[in-house]
Amino acid sequence: MAAKKALGRGLDALIPKKLTEEKKGAAQQVPLSKVRPNPFQPRKTFRPEDLQELVASVKERGILQPILARKKGDAWEIIAGERRYRAAQKLGHLTIPVIEVQASDVESLELALIENLQRSDLSPLEEAEGYRRLQDEFNMTQEQIAQKVGKDRATVANAMRLLKLSPEVKAMLASGELSAGHARVLAALPTPLDQYKWAERIVRQGFTVRDVEKWLQNQKGPVRKTRSNGKPKDANTAKLEDNLRDWLGTKVTIKTQGRQRGAVCFEYYSLDDLDRILNLFRKAGYR
Repeated sequence: MAAKKALGRGLDALIPKKLTEEKKGAAQQVPLSKVRPNPFQPRKTFRPEDLQELVASVKERGILQPILARKKGDAWEIIAGERRYRAAQKLGHLTIPVIEVQASDVESLELALIENLQRSDLSPLEEAEGYRRLQDEFNMTQEQIAQKVGKDRATVANAMRLLKLSPEVKAMLASGELSAGHARVLAALPTPLDQYKWAERIVRQGFTVRDVEKWLQNQKGPVRKTRSNGKPKDANTAKLEDNLRDWLGTKVTIKTQGRQRGAVCFEYYSLDDLDRILNLFRKAGYR
């Protein structure tokens, strides 16, 4: 819980103690020509209107908060504060206030990711890609990533599911045609073609996330039969399957054996998906 609360206390609360202790004194003015963007910056899109607002603020009040940067040869590589750097560039500043931090590549990515998540500046895909880089480039588990950014593992796993989308659907999500909720539902579809066809329907017909979930469920057929005797399922059993399917976000089958016995089966499509489902049970009080 402490990690989640840290998100509201400012970036300093999330900087590892080691990094804080290794700051090189007060801020120093560094030539802007020697400052470089962070190659680990998870955010790829900077909205012009947001940047323009910052430019106006910096023009009136100056840069009130120094950027964090690490020394790379004779240059300075930004860890946090790229928007302030870009604003200073637009205004033609010759220098910018910098606090030097000793940071590894993984720490640089962690801090850049945290800073953007804290301000909700990342798009869903940028957030997912940031998590992927922590996982792939630095061999971090989803549990470790969750601890670093102050989120639970299920949230990280759900975010990374978006990386399974086809390029066309990712483009629709990035443009705002699809919401993250729509995209998470589509990520469960088996083929890129299925994802794209459903994405087009969502945009064309204005479906809500709930509409899409119900429609996809209905494509499996309104009549459910048991394998044992081929008879249609009892309406109450079918409704319970629907309720469990809505809650767990996956296919659920109830198999009855006589009047008082049976089995409940749910499907999962990866270990991360299984962990997501189990986490729902944990949150509901089951251990």
